[in-house]
Amino acid sequence: MSTRFNICLPLIMVFFAIQCVAQQLPERSTNDSNAFIWNPAMTSVNDYWEVGAIYKQQWAGFDDAPRTITASFQYPFSDKNMSLGMYIMQDRAHPLTFNAIGFTYNYQVKLNIAKDDYLSIGLTGNYGEYRVDMKNVITSDGVDPLTPLDGSSMIIPNAGAGLFYATNKDKFDRNTLYLGVSGNQLLSSDLILDAEDQTINLERVPHANAIIGGSILFHSDTYFEPSIWVDYASKNVVDLNIGARIEQENVFWAGINYATSQAASVQGGVILTDGAFKDGQLRIGGLARYNLGRLGSSLGVGYEFYLAYRFYAN
Repeated sequence: MSTRFNICLPLIMVFFAIQCVAQQLPERSTNDSNAFIWNPAMTSVNDYWEVGAIYKQQWAGFDDAPRTITASFQYPFSDKNMSLGMYIMQDRAHPLTFNAIGFTYNYQVKLNIAKDDYLSIGLTGNYGEYRVDMKNVITSDGVDPLTPLDGSSMIIPNAGAGLFYATNKDKFDRNTLYLGVSGNQLLSSDLILDAEDQTINLERVPHANAIIGGSILFHSDTYFEPSIWVDYASKNVVDLNIGARIEQENVFWAGINYATSQAASVQGGVILTDGAFKDGQLRIGGLARYNLGRLGSSLGVGYEFYLAYRFYAN
């Protein structure tokens, strides 16, 4: 039961409004493993297949704080210059829960601007359900506009498209420059939740994102990778993420990130290749995030756990 709901209610409702009116898609993880969910042109572009999962918890200082669980799979068909991806996601910002299943596809063409460059063209579609669950919600006056909507839901399909260009696929081969752009939630279906005595109609708006970055190879087994990722939603909602990471081949990775939404994070993980994993990689990692704004000390930290098995097709 939410014993602190009287304190949390204004913040949760603000978050609910932001999610449903402006920045409506779940917040992207800074782990590059699931970037293809937001830009389908990035599906398995480095010629490895991967199955993985990410658990993300925000605002750990609050009961019923937002959390996102994602399981994903990517597979390249290198001889056909294309890749396929699939993901299942649950994004919960109590009392609203979003469950989705999505598929991605990309096709790669060589542009011959650089030696091993390519342009990836991606498409995505998903099938999502929004549901209101007022269980364990306690209000100070016993009246809440969402209460009559308890149990109501709506299923909405959606689609997106993206482009991604890189000068090289293997970051351990040579220095790499890459950039991409994508549009999401391109179908304009409003979210309408209704019950006998209450109806809420929330306008859903298109989203876009862009990324630019590169990797600088040190020796032959370590690279440094700075990047900038920008998220945009209609109504002029913009979030800029600046990050840098380092990875040593088959050993570890580590990174830092700052977002203009006033959050900073650090991440790291180990890469296991011995024994049962000698034909691929088991990647185990975590991330910690701290909110730097006025409510930072109250919201507490956020965190992520990441687990994936990666196998290179070539």
